[in-house]
Amino acid sequence: MKKLIFILFLSLIFDNSSIAQTDKVPADFCISQEEYQLYLLISDYRLALSLPPISLSKSLSYVAKTHVKDLAANYNPKSSCNMHSWSNKGKWIPICFPAEQSKKNNVRMKAKEIIGYPAEAYELTYWSNIANNPNHVFDFWLEKIPSANMLFNRNEWESTSWKAIGIGMKNGYAVVWLGKTVDYEVSTSVCGTNTKVLNEASPEYKATNSPLANSKNPAYYITIASFAERRDAVNAVRSYKEMGYPKTVLIEVDNKIRVAIDYFTDKKEADQALKKYAPKFKGAWVLTI
Repeated sequence: MKKLIFILFLSLIFDNSSIAQTDKVPADFCISQEEYQLYLLISDYRLALSLPPISLSKSLSYVAKTHVKDLAANYNPKSSCNMHSWSNKGKWIPICFPAEQSKKNNVRMKAKEIIGYPAEAYELTYWSNIANNPNHVFDFWLEKIPSANMLFNRNEWESTSWKAIGIGMKNGYAVVWLGKTVDYEVSTSVCGTNTKVLNEASPEYKATNSPLANSKNPAYYITIASFAERRDAVNAVRSYKEMGYPKTVLIEVDNKIRVAIDYFTDKKEADQALKKYAPKFKGAWVLTI
């Protein structure tokens, strides 16, 4: 059976002025074991080239999986629209790329539109009329100069620093999304396993896995707020840091999402600090972990 494969990549100007998030990552979201294998193939090759790792992004993986589902169900390869296109069968703004590409409907801003990823994201696509195989997808992208340049920071991508990567595969389609901005989701689960791939680029991951948090001794956090949505907590952390509170961290314990403005290893110091912060942050308390 003849193997048919297509690859496309983007080099577009964007404007995100009218983009609004339409979705959020479900609590039970996971990537398939084949998608995880493809991520590892890309990561291992970058390691062999002494390139910095790219953290697996839960948000971009959600967008990638959403896109391959749309492609598998609705894409017409005989149309003038290529595989960066999105159908009119979802909550997103449909687009036939490249004919309908515009500043207000830009495929590189689809990740922001769909899931709120805070920057442009670049996509590589693949299709074969045989079953998905991570090695086949990887080998194809590796052999093609445009995709290899993007994945491994060559030529026009040499100065680009990828901070997030998402993978999606379904019914012969495969896509990878690459972003220049950190994804603030902490981890991505692999379906059918106990594996959770930690996003080590996330500031919240680094903060909550610092020597203080991993210490055998208790840590005392000056906690100022609780949130129902992690994204709201992340935005609060970023805001307080910009306001001059560099030790602000996000804490997730017992299925609760909290934000702490400061932290200590000594209970007396924490109690004294609480008195200092209490006038500014009503209801602040010391959380012991």
